[in-house]
Amino acid sequence: MKAQEIFEQSVRAMKTLLAKDGMMESIRRAKERGEEGNVKLLHEERNNVNELVRRIALENAPEKALRSVRQELRDAVVVRYLRNREIFMKTFPDGIEGVDPDPVAIWATIMISPADEGPAA
Repeated sequence: MKAQEIFEQSVRAMKTLLAKDGMMESIRRAKERGEEGNVKLLHEERNNVNELVRRIALENAPEKALRSVRQELRDAVVVRYLRNREIFMKTFPDGIEGVDPDPVAIWATIMISPADEGPAA
């Protein structure tokens, strides 16, 4: 699957998980928090984000999944998605062969990188 297709599928999944307005609000808060605040948020919510991502991927029931979680967790998911998506696109600029084409599976792969799985620093 080409990198652009992976990008588009992950965006499609995020739109299913969180409405555009919700995403924009999380991005606005991320800008207000700044880099240091976002790093702190990601550290504090690391395990909760991992658990939520796994639950969404296993249940394959993403519809409005992020709309019902507390704001800090939702913001951490959005910040991690944006960060990991950028890393993924730089790491695999040509895409990856044999990727599961399901948008939620692609999103989950982007959301939990090896760095997100290891022990919290």
